Amino acid sequence: MSKRFIFSSVILLALFICALFAPYLSSFDPQHVEISNKLMAPDAVHLLGTDQLGRDILSRLLHGARYSLFLSLAISLLEVVIGVTVGLLIGWYQGKAEATFLWFANVISAFPSFLLSLATVGILGQGMINMILAIVIIEWVYYARVTANLVKSAKEEAYVISAQTMGLSQIHILKTHILPFIYKPILIIVLMNIGNIILMISGFSFLGIGVQPNITEWGMMLHDARSHFQTATWMMLAPGLAIFLTVVAFNLFAECFEEKGWKQIWKK
Repeated sequence: MSKRFIFSSVILLALFICALFAPYLSSFDPQHVEISNKLMAPDAVHLLGTDQLGRDILSRLLHGARYSLFLSLAISLLEVVIGVTVGLLIGWYQGKAEATFLWFANVISAFPSFLLSLATVGILGQGMINMILAIVIIEWVYYARVTANLVKSAKEEAYVISAQTMGLSQIHILKTHILPFIYKPILIIVLMNIGNIILMISGFSFLGIGVQPNITEWGMMLHDARSHFQTATWMMLAPGLAIFLTVVAFNLFAECFEEKGWKQIWKK
């Protein structure tokens, strides 16, 4: 079994456990304010210290995993549903629709996705829902482009040509022959992109235009730590390290799957 796979799996498993069981793993309410305990260094009671409002950082870190993880998964799901659906149609029918889409995709790809999403948030306004919409509006294009290229390649395969010759319906061919051909590359992209989405969510929150201040999220924790970086480094260290490890774990897991697939991963 790959060491990279073991490392990434342990990190991701711990992340999901923290996200699912945060209320049972934390000893403090992540939103409980106790000014008398503000900016306390890590000790036996507050293992990761407290923030500027006296809130326990470990509890906030555990609860923050929920929003950082589940938001990224929800955004990925929306991107895949929209992007793969559009990509299937464009790749299968091609024609003018493909030319128009490729022009649009080239324009979108010419700019960093975070900057485009940031501009979209500026148009839609602040807030978690608008942040989700902004990321999906920009990121789905990549899935559609990859899917369209995969479908075009699959259409040239002998078994697809044979299915068309036999008069099978287009829906049947797409579902039975095309989707099994493209699912693995799409899954790899999803796994790799989750880390990117977590960075984007954290970036928006850090800038103060993502999730609301009353929501516990890693990027918002970094936002709160900005003013106390020199005097309370633990405030920024905990969420920063959590984001780093999560992104690395998803990327390593995706690389292992890309190189060997599920069956080979488990072999020594």
